[in-house]
Amino acid sequence: GAPPPGVTVAESSAGPGGDFGAMSLTQPFAEQTEQILLKFLQENKLGNRIFQQGIVTLQSGSGFDDDIQTDGHCPPGSLNADSCSALEGVDEELYRQIAAHLADIGDRLDQSINHDLVEEFIRETERIQPQMDGTIIMSSMITRLTNQRIDAAQDMPQEKVFLLLALMLFKKTVVEKPVLLPRIFRTTVQYINNRLQDYIRNIGGWQNIH
Repeated sequence: GAPPPGVTVAESSAGPGGDFGAMSLTQPFAEQTEQILLKFLQENKLGNRIFQQGIVTLQSGSGFDDDIQTDGHCPPGSLNADSCSALEGVDEELYRQIAAHLADIGDRLDQSINHDLVEEFIRETERIQPQMDGTIIMSSMITRLTNQRIDAAQDMPQEKVFLLLALMLFKKTVVEKPVLLPRIFRTTVQYINNRLQDYIRNIGGWQNIH
């Protein structure tokens, strides 16, 4: 049958490594990035109280477009009923599946990276002023990490390695310093939107990263 309102059929499905059917996300790319990062956090179920408070802060909409809340629900009167229903249903589940898949392949990459460099990144992120552009530090660290041999990434496109390393730095920072969650969340969203958007669009969207 026809897809639900607000959902389009992608030209190709996820293929091996991700069973996402033939649906594609329909929100603007920046919103997709935010939603996937939030789901990525929720896949890493941490009990830390500061971490949980940070999730609540992000869910309040402070780092998002006012019309889309991070739990996938639409505030009253913000969007028409059809598009809101589509987000809460098909797109919500697709975001969750994509985030779970990224967490899985990221865990494999995690085993072959230099953790001393990760610790250095966390310290540098902690030191910078909130108004400073954290993507400069993230980009520099990703370059340093990719200059070392990463066995799990030998057959991956370079942009995919960049994406997975950005997510890994994001996760490690939140785990070690939950208080930095809002800052590192904003930095990671900006890094992906500025540097990896073309790559993700060219492969057909987030659901085709496998």
